This record gives sequence, C-alpha cells and structure tokens, in this order.
Amino acid sequence: MPIVVSVDQTYLISQEARVAMKKRLFFPFIFALSLSLFCCGQEQADKKEILAKINDYELTLKEFEGQLVADLSLDEDFKVTNEAKKGFLEQLIKKELLIQEAKKLNLDRKENFIRTIERYWESTLIRNLMELKGKEIVERVYVSQEEIEARYKEMQKSEEELSPLEEIQSKIAEEIKEQKKRKRLMEWINDLRKNARIEIDDKLLNSK
Repeated sequence: MPIVVSVDQTYLISQEARVAMKKRLFFPFIFALSLSLFCCGQEQADKKEILAKINDYELTLKEFEGQLVADLSLDEDFKVTNEAKKGFLEQLIKKELLIQEAKKLNLDRKENFIRTIERYWESTLIRNLMELKGKEIVERVYVSQEEIEARYKEMQKSEEELSPLEEIQSKIAEEIKEQKKRKRLMEWINDLRKNARIEIDDKLLNSK
C-alpha cells in the first residue's frame, strides 16, 4: 500500500530539514570564529614590547623592569625617575655590548669561564637548598622558657652588667633557635653522607 504524505506534512519535513541544515552550518561557523578570536588574542598576549635593540639582542620592557626592580631591592636610596631609568638602561646597554664582545672572542667557551659558572651555579644551588631546609627545620623548632632561663644564668656567670631577663628574653630565644637550626642542619647533612653510596680510592688519593 503506498504511503500518502499530505502537503502539511511535506512542509513540516522541509522546515525541519532547513533548521537542521542551519544548525550544521551555524555551529562550525561559531567554533571557527571563536578559534580565530582566541588566536588573535594569544598573538597579542605573546607580542613582546621591545624597549631597546642592541645589535641582534632585543631587550623587552618586561626584562628591563625586572632588572630595575632587582636593583631597587639592593639599593633603598635609588629613586626611580625618568633620568634614572635612562641611566639604568644605558648601563644595561653597555653590559650587553661587553657580553657580545666577549662572545665574539669565544671567552664564554674558555675552560676557566665554564668552571667559574659551574662554581657559581653550585654555590647558588646549595644556598637555595640550605635556605629551604632551614625554613622546614625552623617550623618544627621551639624554645622553652627553661632553656631561656638556663642560658641567662650562663650569661650571668661571664657578664657582670647584664640586662634583666625580661628585656633580652626574645633575643636569647632567637639565638637558641638559630643554634638548634644549625645543629639540625648539620645532622641532616651527616645523614645524607651516611645514607649515600660513596667509594674512595685511598691509594689514588695518597699517591701524589
């Protein structure tokens, strides 16, 4: 038996098809537009503000401000003015020119330079480690009132004119706390030594 479709049904079917087609075209368009806007925004975010070009080197505003802030932390008397910023920029330019000149002569590849960098890197790494471990230890270190009073009595034996305990109590507590921190740091280092696998050739050590 043939299927009979009315005019109204045909109209509704065609309307639903058009709506579905619009949806299929609309959503990819929105996605493409969103992606385009995101990429444009990302390109603008990644765009660097070049403050100065020194031969092939580009000094960004962010780098300049970072170095300026670092110097401000070392010199509290430094006043930030337009003239001071120009002077600071000139220092950075001269420093970069000297670095470039040293690289032309391959001084950055010399063995003594590499050793110096290694020593600086190692010392900085160790200092950062000690600071981190020191903070961890301090968080678990406390000083009792009995310890403070015992230290004060020891001080009385060697110092004739000593301030009252109430006036120097916090100072004594800090000194004891610092001593405890140093002691625990040394214990931690010794534990590292004990738990490490270390082999020493004594004959080779004493051969020269």
